[in-house]
Amino acid sequence: MAGSNNSLKPAREALPPERATIPQLDTIRVAAMLGVFFHHLWKTVIPTPETQLQTFLNPGFEGMAGSVILFNIISGFLLSLPHLGPERRAPMSYGTFLRKRFLRIVPPYYIALIIFTIVNILHFGFPLLPASVMLLEHLTFVNSLDYSNMLSNFSHFWYLGLLAQFYLLFPLILRFFIWLGPRAAAITTMVVCWGSWQVLAWYIPENQQFPGFAENLMHFNLPGRLPEFAAGMWLASLWRNSARVDGWKILDRPYLIFAAASAIFFAAATPFHSALELPLLHIYYVAPSVVFFLIFFFWSPSAKAGESGVVKAFAAQTYAIYIVHHPLFSYVGVMPSRVEHTIPNFLMLSVLLLPLCYAGGVVLGKISDFASRKIF
Repeated sequence: MAGSNNSLKPAREALPPERATIPQLDTIRVAAMLGVFFHHLWKTVIPTPETQLQTFLNPGFEGMAGSVILFNIISGFLLSLPHLGPERRAPMSYGTFLRKRFLRIVPPYYIALIIFTIVNILHFGFPLLPASVMLLEHLTFVNSLDYSNMLSNFSHFWYLGLLAQFYLLFPLILRFFIWLGPRAAAITTMVVCWGSWQVLAWYIPENQQFPGFAENLMHFNLPGRLPEFAAGMWLASLWRNSARVDGWKILDRPYLIFAAASAIFFAAATPFHSALELPLLHIYYVAPSVVFFLIFFFWSPSAKAGESGVVKAFAAQTYAIYIVHHPLFSYVGVMPSRVEHTIPNFLMLSVLLLPLCYAGGVVLGKISDFASRKIF
């Protein structure tokens, strides 16, 4: 199939890519951020269910961990849309792409890292040397390779390490999609990445200090997470400017089969969910995320919601909120065993902490914008 899809050959020189004006993506982005927020808050306030109601609600909040998958699908879609979508722009040079992407994520991330490291040392008494080592790992985006970081209030920053890995490889991945064709490239990516993950799980023995170390290393890094980005890239190749009117008509039969297979796998595996291990457990969470994404992507109320001022404002802060929310949980004393493990406490803290995280994200954004203007 190599080179068979001539329609995907770049049609003209690259232009500076513009953000796609697809309002439903903001709706999905907000839903994903709320999912991450409530998942982390639930796991800190109620680390283990203690009542029947908590046991009943726990699977839903556990499942919200898959909200990050939505961010990955969005990233794959938006980054590849100018090149795989109707415009067929030629890929940017490697240096130009990396400069644009890293300048977008680095300033707020670095500022937050420095501030939170200082607060950790002063507030929690973190030893200076381990705190400095952890800071250096995060500054260089290798933190997701160090499993011990998952035990800190920087644990959620594994996602920034994953993004950095994807950005470093995206120009090559994009050319692979152009060369082989998006459908074949996406399916190949899923088979190779998830297949290699399963082989690794079979043949790498358990680490006694960190059970499941090898599997979790794949879970928080490429190539284990690359299929999620690939699903978004495949969808971007099907997008047309009239898709908001045509809706589901843009999806070809293979993508519909992929979505249907995801739904069937999720339904069939749910009775055995507690027995699943990585990577099948991760694929189990990817399946409903793909279906959720498609439903909200083509659902008219989702597009209308994305045009509202409230959703736009929140969507603009999702990255900053993601950065600040977990450390803020720890600083107000919400880490495990710090508060009584009750649903009323969870609800009260949800009402208090969501606005606090939003305000923290706004402040971080303003500091970042100021620093960027002074430095760059």
